[in-house]
Amino acid sequence: MAWGKSQPKVKALVLEGSLAKQQDVDDLSDLDINIWYDGDVHYGKNRDWLVEIGDVLIDTQLHMETPAGNIATQLVLFQNGVKVDFSFWPISLLDNPFPYYEKLEILLDKDQYADKIQLCLLEKKWEPITNATFDQIVNEFWFELHYVAKFIKREDIWFVQDIQAGIRENYLLPLLEEKARIEGQEISFSGRKIEKWTSKPIVSKFPAIFADYTVASNWQAMWEEITLFEEVSHFIASTYHFRLPTVKIEGMKALLLKIQED
Repeated sequence: MAWGKSQPKVKALVLEGSLAKQQDVDDLSDLDINIWYDGDVHYGKNRDWLVEIGDVLIDTQLHMETPAGNIATQLVLFQNGVKVDFSFWPISLLDNPFPYYEKLEILLDKDQYADKIQLCLLEKKWEPITNATFDQIVNEFWFELHYVAKFIKREDIWFVQDIQAGIRENYLLPLLEEKARIEGQEISFSGRKIEKWTSKPIVSKFPAIFADYTVASNWQAMWEEITLFEEVSHFIASTYHFRLPTVKIEGMKALLLKIQED
């Protein structure tokens, strides 16, 4: 706050993220601070400007795509262990407010920009998964599994676990999220706090889908993952009256078993 007040080109400071939402906050939570500025600034381009804020241990300068376009960011870990994700927003963007924030807290507002910043709040609305998206997820899940089976057979475990991480993120997680929403739960992004918003019977099956670095464990995890995926996909298909490609699925299971046993 004191730093922002001392910088003529800084017009507003906004807190977003978990602290603004007051969701799953603990002593390790990051600060997500938006710096709204006017004119040419060197924020996000070097570490010099951080000297007045604190002693930096390590930082990285990145960019992120937003509804307002490409925005510079600087992720900073200070010597005291506090991590701050800074992002840098030209104040001129507020001439055309855009949907971005889920929740926000205005920490500093020098020139009464608060009302315009508030116009950038998202209207949070859940749209059920479409039949086309569901079909694509189911199809790609089964297609990717043949790579899993091939590379387990080749004993290329590092690569297997890389593929499996993608399968969990791209196919299993979206269906777990959909199931949770159907059941009236509010989810967190990227599977965070999944144990809170997923039913206990489903959570109890998670340990079995994570393998160790052995061939046998990876085969077992693959089949457990299939069992879990089938349970969740059947639930969603039944809820929305979607049709699962049963013949294709049974054919894929037969192929995976053949790869394993040959």
